Amino acid sequence: MKKIIALALSLMLLLGCAAAVAESAEKESITMLGAFSIRYDKLPEGYKLNVLKNSEMEYEAVITTAEAGKPDYVLVMEFSDAWDGVNTLADATEADIAAVKESFYEVTELDDGDIVFEDGKTGLGTPVLIAKDVNGSFASVYSIYMSHEIEVVMYPAEGSTVTDADVERAIAFLTNVEFVPLEK
Repeated sequence: MKKIIALALSLMLLLGCAAAVAESAEKESITMLGAFSIRYDKLPEGYKLNVLKNSEMEYEAVITTAEAGKPDYVLVMEFSDAWDGVNTLADATEADIAAVKESFYEVTELDDGDIVFEDGKTGLGTPVLIAKDVNGSFASVYSIYMSHEIEVVMYPAEGSTVTDADVERAIAFLTNVEFVPLEK
């Protein structure tokens, strides 16, 4: 009887280890600017991440699919002197948030009122700022981590608009991202 219990416990431990290895194998990793790395779950079916820039100060990648009607995503992470010492958007002042909102108008060249802003949180509670063009031509999920701006910008497929479901996918992507400080 003791041998059966010992065998059963051993089998449970082995299965647990195999599941942990499989889970970690499902995550992909990017080292960001020598400050931290991010690990993220596999991308949704049919999506592919293509790195455009990975330098000391900036990381940029496009997440695309060949499937018709689905949006493309751009992931941008960059160190910002303006956010030096700020860990998350929760640490930002109202003036800082107002400046971020104003920057969306400058970058997109849209008129005041053409962008709707919402506060949101990832599934893990990290604050995000959601910016959406009222015409659906783009949407952005913006956050801060360790003085780095992190943004996922969505562009709709031709002939469609960015939907709330597209925004939720971007938030879900950021929810599943693990920010891991590098040990020095």
